[in-house]
Amino acid sequence: MAKVHESSVSEHERVVSDHYDRWTQGFYLNWNADHLHLGLFEPGECPGPDERLRDSPGLARALERMVKVVIAPAGINEWHHVVDAGCGVGGAAIYLAKTRGCAVTGVNLSRVQLEMAGKKVLDAGLDDQVRFEYADCSRSLPFSDESIDVVVNIESACHYIDRARFLCEVHRILKPGGKIVAVDWMASDGLTEQQYEDHIQPFCEAWAMHSLECQSSYTSLLGGTGFEIAEFEGFGGKEMDNLQIIENNLQLLKLLHAFGVTGRAFINSMERVSRLGEVWRMGYFDVRRYCAVKSRRI
Repeated sequence: MAKVHESSVSEHERVVSDHYDRWTQGFYLNWNADHLHLGLFEPGECPGPDERLRDSPGLARALERMVKVVIAPAGINEWHHVVDAGCGVGGAAIYLAKTRGCAVTGVNLSRVQLEMAGKKVLDAGLDDQVRFEYADCSRSLPFSDESIDVVVNIESACHYIDRARFLCEVHRILKPGGKIVAVDWMASDGLTEQQYEDHIQPFCEAWAMHSLECQSSYTSLLGGTGFEIAEFEGFGGKEMDNLQIIENNLQLLKLLHAFGVTGRAFINSMERVSRLGEVWRMGYFDVRRYCAVKSRRI
């Protein structure tokens, strides 16, 4: 495993780091061993309420499909150097190295996740292609100017306290014509201030997020940073089976609670799942992807 370089982090990012360090080996890895994000499901793939998620082949395919769909517009090949910003436990980085033959550097501020990612890369025999850096993506990316071909960002920027600064850093490190391909948790466009305060803000607090962008605010951030937006799309409903899984999980947690399971960690988990299900059911929450390009010099 490559050396992990540490840098100072903001107070909010310490909260995020603690959030992922504390829950990765428990709640999150009950989801899947390789991917900690949402999936895109084909009919019949959604796990039933009695199916163990970690062992579900349908969920595993849906999670890999999400990565495949998000990265598709980037046209990644074996000559590219790709940065996976907010790399989780390395699932997307390994997928990229295996399927595209490219060099990948994953960046993260969770030491627990970086350690797990490093072990996965060694087990996969990909340590000559994949390495990891410790850094706060919300503040800086540890790469020289115009040195990177593609930045991948999968359900990570929602945790950043300064997404404008992140996008500025992405723009700095990308070569002219380079791309960022991303999927993120977002608030729905058109919410009132009261709806955001009553529903989105408590949801953000439960999930260690400072705030959520919506598509319109993301579009403004990308344009203000100097990117040209190539695509900004939803998933045509293929993401909605995630909500069903969340609802099933919440019912199980409530049942366990009724039978006397308590404790701070358990209650916090139930609160997070409940908040996510609530904002999604009410139409206040969205999951969308985008591809943006750094303009070539004339």
